[in-house]
Amino acid sequence: MTKPPSAFAGVEDLVDLGQGSEIDMRPTLLRVLTDLYVQRPAHTPEDERYYTELASRLMDAADAAARARLAQRLASYASAPRALIARLARDSIEVAAPILRHSTCLDEADLAALAVELGGQHAEIIEQRRSALVPSARVQSSLAHEGGTEAAELSELFYAAGAAERRLILLSLDYAPIPAIPPSAFAQRSDTWRLEAAALRHNTEVLVRELLRILGISRAQARRVLWDDSGEPMLAAVKAMDLPADVLQRMLLFMNPRVGQSVDRIYELTELYHETSVAAARRLVAILREADKDEVFRVHHQAVGWRAAAENARRALSELSRRPTNWREQRLRGLR
Repeated sequence: MTKPPSAFAGVEDLVDLGQGSEIDMRPTLLRVLTDLYVQRPAHTPEDERYYTELASRLMDAADAAARARLAQRLASYASAPRALIARLARDSIEVAAPILRHSTCLDEADLAALAVELGGQHAEIIEQRRSALVPSARVQSSLAHEGGTEAAELSELFYAAGAAERRLILLSLDYAPIPAIPPSAFAQRSDTWRLEAAALRHNTEVLVRELLRILGISRAQARRVLWDDSGEPMLAAVKAMDLPADVLQRMLLFMNPRVGQSVDRIYELTELYHETSVAAARRLVAILREADKDEVFRVHHQAVGWRAAAENARRALSELSRRPTNWREQRLRGLR
């Protein structure tokens, strides 16, 4: 076995201990080891080899439920070892489904080969994934054509897409040939408080006005962002302002009852929020701006250099992180 790197020191001893115990600890160790592994965005070849070997040993003794949890965890992790992804993809459909649907470690050739090899439900899920890629491909094609002048069509395409398709569109916007137009002003601490206070009070008009002012989108687009049943437009708006994920969670909980009532949906959107880059979100905002450009009410701000703006954003986020733990109660008292 590969010598354990320092990041996993002592883990192998725990595996051996779990084998001799009356209670099988290996499924728990597999989960803990994987949680440790996915905390880093990338790994050295040594780390990857060690994790792959150790996880494979633990998987040999894991039941279907434990393997399904592992597949769910690795499906959204871009740096997952290909050997483990390939093994999970060939497992029972309960285990393989999240890998086949979401893992970016499988390219088109991999998916085609798996469909032929496995057939049945595995092939059906792969075909569904290919169908979901169509809107993303259309976005790329339209953006490349005439510099993205078909913004209205792209906007409607995004709103008409399902959750899986919207995820692919957001991720593909990282590579779209369209400028990532920044908001009219970086969100300051006062902006964040106004947004959250309005959400707590269900004050739609204030939220519409703030989105219009900060992002430069039209009133109609701001309303669509707030009232969308799936939540991705609000995710993109908050990400474009480069705000923390908990701001998105609170706005969804208080302003969007269809999304806010589902803990699973909040979790899915939070995961997508971390996967989506600020640049991709701002490209979507640029599309929404262009789609209704004749209706947009713009508040002009004095141009701010990039370095100064970045410093302002960092300062605002730093101040937010130092906010007292009872900030919510203090703010609510101030609103009464």
